[in-house]
Amino acid sequence: MKSVERRIALLLGLVCLLLASTFQPVHARGNLSEYLCDVEFVADKVGNPQWVILDGRGGSDYEKGHIPGAVNYGKAVVTVLKHPIDGRVVSVQEGEKLLSAIGLTNDKGLIVYGKKADYHVLCEMLPMYLGVKDYVYLDGGYEAWVAAGEKVEKGKVSPVPGDFKAKVAKPDHFVSTDEMIRIVKEKPSKMILIDTRSTAEFKAEENTILRGGRIPGAISVPVEKNLDPNTGKLLPKRLLAEVYKDVPKDSKVILYCHRGCRTGYGFIALEMLGYKNVSIYEDSYIVWGSLPNTPVEHEHYVNLRPTVSGLDALRARIEKLEKDLEELRSKK
Repeated sequence: MKSVERRIALLLGLVCLLLASTFQPVHARGNLSEYLCDVEFVADKVGNPQWVILDGRGGSDYEKGHIPGAVNYGKAVVTVLKHPIDGRVVSVQEGEKLLSAIGLTNDKGLIVYGKKADYHVLCEMLPMYLGVKDYVYLDGGYEAWVAAGEKVEKGKVSPVPGDFKAKVAKPDHFVSTDEMIRIVKEKPSKMILIDTRSTAEFKAEENTILRGGRIPGAISVPVEKNLDPNTGKLLPKRLLAEVYKDVPKDSKVILYCHRGCRTGYGFIALEMLGYKNVSIYEDSYIVWGSLPNTPVEHEHYVNLRPTVSGLDALRARIEKLEKDLEELRSKK
């Protein structure tokens, strides 16, 4: 009898193991966090019809070599899912069309990659906001794939269009300018603003818009602080914890940069560290610093004199080149 009971117990154990392997989370192999994966994870998904792999680089780089089966928009994804000038993300309706165009459906996951350390391809985590089933970024980008000795494919992949329907998964992911003005005025407790631009931009020493400076109360964490300078991969958790040690875990955190592009790495890093309330100021400083009624800390205005002087020098060089060209023509 005991022998029969042992056999039944062993059989039940095997069934449990089988069920566990069948229903394991999608990120069980090669994952680094909910939104970050490594080469092993991507290699496991190549050829899997339940995943779309998006190469976020420009068309020419893509055609020279890409992960097998990866699709591409023919140009950098940042110029597709975000406005090419001010960087605002596309509407929910436009996002549906663009993600459907690369073969995405609501039951498929999406992997995106670009060149190493290229924050642009994350597009402010827009696919996550739109409710993509699983949205992950290849840590280290295309260079990590090649360095691992994985196969590379050339030419274009033509996807079969999908029918993705957006369902906003995190309504408070994007913070509007009106909300930011209210936040700055009211100064709520447990609110941290993180400026992911360069130190020079934060100090108004480098400025490409009307009013240089920063949003009042913001702290500076330049985007590169999240990355290993050699591999372009996100730092391990223990080092990221040091980067964000002054940001309380129970804070509401809002990230911003110049056009929003540099916020993606910070968002992933904070999520990896267990921060539960992280958002992005979508308009970012390109809008904030261009408006006349927004408060600016350490405000300095753009100086056009160097630009004008540079144009004068360029004009003089062009005139000289034209004169030299005429002289060469007259000697023929």
